[in-house]
Amino acid sequence: MFQSAPSPIPEISDRDTYDIVIIGAGNAGLALACTLLSKPALMRDDTRILLVEGGSLDRVRSWSGKGEWENRVSSLTAENVQFLRDIGAWDHIEASRPCPVSDIIVWTSSGSSSSSSSQIHFPQMGTDNPMAYMTENTNLQRALLRKIEQDGEGRIVVQEGKKVEEMRMGEGGRWVGLRFGDEWVRGGVVVGADGYNSPVRAFSDIASFGHGYDTHAIVATLHHSPIHNHTAFQRFLPTGPIAFLPLSHDSTTLVWSTSPQLVAAYKTLGPTGLATMINLGFFMDEQSLTNINTQILAAHSKGEQFNIALLDEHWNTILNNLTTEQAKSLPPPIASVASKSIASFPLKLSHAESYIGDRTVLVGDAAHTIHPLAGQGLNMGLADVKVLGEVWEKVQSNGGDLGAYTSLLPYTRERYPANHLLLSTTDKLHYLFGTRIPGINWARSVGMDVINELGPIKKLLMGRVGAQASGTSMTGGGSPMRREGSVYEKAADGMDTFRNVKTVAGMAVAAGRELVKGGARQLLERLAK
Repeated sequence: MFQSAPSPIPEISDRDTYDIVIIGAGNAGLALACTLLSKPALMRDDTRILLVEGGSLDRVRSWSGKGEWENRVSSLTAENVQFLRDIGAWDHIEASRPCPVSDIIVWTSSGSSSSSSSQIHFPQMGTDNPMAYMTENTNLQRALLRKIEQDGEGRIVVQEGKKVEEMRMGEGGRWVGLRFGDEWVRGGVVVGADGYNSPVRAFSDIASFGHGYDTHAIVATLHHSPIHNHTAFQRFLPTGPIAFLPLSHDSTTLVWSTSPQLVAAYKTLGPTGLATMINLGFFMDEQSLTNINTQILAAHSKGEQFNIALLDEHWNTILNNLTTEQAKSLPPPIASVASKSIASFPLKLSHAESYIGDRTVLVGDAAHTIHPLAGQGLNMGLADVKVLGEVWEKVQSNGGDLGAYTSLLPYTRERYPANHLLLSTTDKLHYLFGTRIPGINWARSVGMDVINELGPIKKLLMGRVGAQASGTSMTGGGSPMRREGSVYEKAADGMDTFRNVKTVAGMAVAAGRELVKGGARQLLERLAK
């Protein structure tokens, strides 16, 4: 399963022998190290953990938490914020930087107006806590690293500037040898927290399946007039969603998923032109936006600079005709874009065929990557390490072997189905909201109207993606220990789920019957034309 080698593994000293080796000091790897620190049963006096990072962590350590916003920003669900509090990492967050999100407005419009659309409003429900926090990735990374350096001295060894060049199974398959240059270390179990192109996954011979979306995301920091900025907005366009995610009273982060050709063309508009284009992306009707995009692409293909005065003309016309009622359900107009924050990256879906190999285990992006439309990528990784820590705590308490395949099975049984469900659901939503086929448009519109009118459905959906700090969540809520309990507990879980689904489904049918009747008539009329 591991790469063959021409010579035996050199003798490895006790000083270079570790119970757990974590490869990758991104947020997933750092969070796992903090999770282990919070488990007394795991952190015995003789427990040794190695955290290895290929690059330097100096930029993370020296981040001041001041100045311009970073363009790598993630949504942390209420559930995962509670998890970070539980492991002591949230105490080290730069408190002035995370922005609470109390409402989410999602809409799509295939008609002549961006405001006369199908819309779902997800408000904060039944709790004083925000449903999520928008947090710069470096803020979280620095907090996790500070927690490790403060409380992990002598128990967690952090080594930087080292890349895994070779991995081999040790004698009897009881450990793994890892080579960093001329140095060898031994690990009882190796964790791949090393990203999409995971060397640990490759060395473990674990295949990964998935696909690219032929879509890139353009990100940037937006500035606007001061407002009570705690609402996230997302509009689904035919080319992909455009999202407005709050950072402060006058700043917001953009994630706009669209074709690679449009992303390249948009970036040539400059900060001023891009700011106006973003406004049009949120406010302009789809047909007019398609026409503008065609003109921008044509100019870009010829190597010409698009006349951004045309964008200003369209924007001024929209502003002059915008009603107060329409403006209430749309984000504030963007005044400027921070030029240094503009960047883009390709989007893809991937899922490893397994999360565990021979004394190896995958977490975070090494195991799965997801379209950003639901904002769940980082949350999935945090849920992974939370569950892995719980599993290892139980194994250690029972005197088991942390790296044994059977010891790691509860982790993959817990996380694989949950992650696969979220990956496949998000993938289908991407295509569902991108299509403009009349029949699907109608069905999508009816579904959004039903969801928007029924509080219990919205509450259930938010709970399933971790927007509430309590309850079972698709991103990691509920203890795997309970699900491994008696058949009576499993039966009770199943009956509770059945009752919830039955109740919600019955309410949806009752409330949506008239909507469906009216929608069916509209569809038949369209098809008859």
